[in-house]
Amino acid sequence: MRKLIFPISLVTFIAFFYLVAAALNFSYPIVAGLFGILPIAIIWMVYKILKDGKHSGKTFEKHFYEFE
Repeated sequence: MRKLIFPISLVTFIAFFYLVAAALNFSYPIVAGLFGILPIAIIWMVYKILKDGKHSGKTFEKHFYEFE
């Protein structure tokens, strides 16, 4: 799980900076660049989570109605 802290933190920072840049009317190339980079960063983060994450062992059929 420790390997996943960097991708999650980086993508969250990029998304937050994009929102702040758009709200504060930064120059168009910065906002457009972040808008172009953000989907690629999200796909990379999802790939890292699916590749490096640990499986819990639970299945949808067995644990659908459990409330934990």
